[in-house]
Amino acid sequence: MSSDEGTSVDAPLAKNTMAKGGLTSKLLSDPGLMQAFGGELQSLIGSKSSYIDSMPETMKRRIRALKNLQVQHARLEAKFYEDVQALERKYAGLHQPTNEKRRQIITGEHEPTEEESELTFDEDEEEENGDDEPMAIAEASKITDCDENGDPLPDAVNVSYDESTSGIPEFWLTVLRNVEIVAPLIEDTDAPLLRHLVDITIQHSAEPLGFDLVFHFSENKFISNKTLVKHYDMKIEVDEDSPLSFEGPQITGCKGCEINWLKGQNLTMKTIKKKQKGKGKGQPGKTVTKQVPAITFFSFFSPPAVPEIEDEEEMDEGEEEAMDTLRTDYEVASTIRDNVIGQAVLIFTGQAGGPEEDGPMFDFGDLMMGDEIED
Repeated sequence: MSSDEGTSVDAPLAKNTMAKGGLTSKLLSDPGLMQAFGGELQSLIGSKSSYIDSMPETMKRRIRALKNLQVQHARLEAKFYEDVQALERKYAGLHQPTNEKRRQIITGEHEPTEEESELTFDEDEEEENGDDEPMAIAEASKITDCDENGDPLPDAVNVSYDESTSGIPEFWLTVLRNVEIVAPLIEDTDAPLLRHLVDITIQHSAEPLGFDLVFHFSENKFISNKTLVKHYDMKIEVDEDSPLSFEGPQITGCKGCEINWLKGQNLTMKTIKKKQKGKGKGQPGKTVTKQVPAITFFSFFSPPAVPEIEDEEEMDEGEEEAMDTLRTDYEVASTIRDNVIGQAVLIFTGQAGGPEEDGPMFDFGDLMMGDEIED
């Protein structure tokens, strides 16, 4: 629900409240009153209505019958989502040839013919509905990656395109930088390796239900891996102990992969210097160096384990941080799966911006408590 929808008022109700002295406008103009009113509404969520309790037994019986019908609805809905997943697996195979041709064009392995390059639609009309050219591509020739002191990194380059340029350099780096939820995860130090990202693909599995996000890299000085894989387990089933809680497909866990960093190139670690105190009065301390975790996009491939939590209100700081990381992880995964892979060229050109315009088909944001996530 958008913020506009969240603050809208049902039309008949709005008419009645305005007729009773403008109660609605008073609520909206008094933040303190709104907060108190919102708190009261929040306290009612999930509580049993006294209205239901006051009903005669005959009506309660009918409501119980309706709930049984709701369970039947949930089971049919689960079957619907299972069929959707089967269709996704089918069409993933059908998309493979066009995705492979896209990869070949991006990497310069295939040069499109005149016939392939001639648009079959009126692009001017399409562009009237598009956004302005994004910074990541409009200022590509000005992008230079710097360290925390503002100094250019050893692998930093100023991108410059001309007629001799092969393929579309930095295509996937630009795409990821143009996706609102992914861009903040990319550090300047990640860019030299992400320049070697040549494709992102998805592999579906039926038993067990889940999918892999596969990041493909060209040869580089950072890692020996040709691919980095992130696996996600999914669940589509009605809990027989709580059948009315069914909300559709859910990601229940994920597993990263080992990154084989080449010597001195591990982006997930950084070296810091720390001066120790001298052993005696007047004696200078010595400076020592040590490796500590670094903030990097590539932590995506080493997700934290899900903490075993019985009560969310009693989580400690570490558990809250792990849960926040995993919720973001799941949102990033669903965005890449449902938007980025299929709309990569439109995100690259700024004609699509990811989930803000076309949200994921399923909501994977709700974390399943107690399910294990492997490192």
